[in-house]
Amino acid sequence: MVAGKEILADLDYKPEIIPWEQGVIEVARHPEAVTVVTGIVGCARLKPTVAAIEAGKDIALANKETLIAGGPFVLPLANKHNVKILPADSEHSAIFQCIQGLPEGALRRIILTASRGAFRDWPVEKLKEVKVADALKHPNWNMGKKITVDSATLFNK
Repeated sequence: MVAGKEILADLDYKPEIIPWEQGVIEVARHPEAVTVVTGIVGCARLKPTVAAIEAGKDIALANKETLIAGGPFVLPLANKHNVKILPADSEHSAIFQCIQGLPEGALRRIILTASRGAFRDWPVEKLKEVKVADALKHPNWNMGKKITVDSATLFNK
């Protein structure tokens, strides 16, 4: 196995290497970036998102956690820096697209429906018997245990 330093030794240029969280923060506020897609799992994306907002970068939000965990801080900060937060995650983006052009107050409610998850054909009475193994039997794809269970239980909605 070739070590990172050995690979870089033959380059005509020497890249700046900034590890871990600080590296992600620096990328999020890079001077050439216009819009930053936040796609890191969980609350770990809060710091890079805040850094991008403070640098005046628009945010394409590919998660819920940023607004759930940091909304009371993130939204006023985005407003202060005149930054747009645009939804890039599936349901959020679909809702956003549907409401474009509607006058304020024109929307009464939004109904999200569940997709073809592991319990799609189960009668409601049987749901109280659900086991983790049942939730992991997604009929269409393998997304890993956490995402599959979140999807099956609608925790991700």
